[in-house]
Amino acid sequence: MEEVEIKNLTGTFLIATPSLKDPNFERTVVLICDHTDQGAFGLVINRILLNSFIPLIEWLDVKEIKRDLPVFYGGPVKPDQGYILFIPNDVKYASINIKDTLSLTTSKEILIDLANGKGPKSFLFALGFSGWASGQLEYELMLDSWLVAPMDIRIIFDIPVKERWKAAADSIGVDLTRLVDKQGRV
Repeated sequence: MEEVEIKNLTGTFLIATPSLKDPNFERTVVLICDHTDQGAFGLVINRILLNSFIPLIEWLDVKEIKRDLPVFYGGPVKPDQGYILFIPNDVKYASINIKDTLSLTTSKEILIDLANGKGPKSFLFALGFSGWASGQLEYELMLDSWLVAPMDIRIIFDIPVKERWKAAADSIGVDLTRLVDKQGRV
């Protein structure tokens, strides 16, 4: 297989094309949180796994839960690991910056704060992640399994979950209902 150079896609959206029929990724939008020559790591931002995180946080020392939140399906890898995307505020959590306006953490302190009605105002809690080995994402891009779009923070936090796939495609001028997924030959 010929090697193809693809730029660093950290902080971009991958939008599943209608031809992508993998049940883990069909009609998904994945935020790429890290992309190097070793592979890529991302979170699905438009698929809810559970409507409540309360059953998951009983092991945390939270006396009274003041805020409930949905749990997103981040991807098929390590489905027991939680990840929180958030817009940083005054409180500092051990995290990595994806962009200046967006961070990612696995800190349990942020979950405790969220349950107590504190912490960041904008956040997304996901279980599991989407991962690609070295060259795998680049290969899938060559197969036209994904569209690439700039990250739009509003799509993550402001657009209703069921509308995010279309909204992400609309952001780059693509109408997914008119996308042809087969290439012709003469």
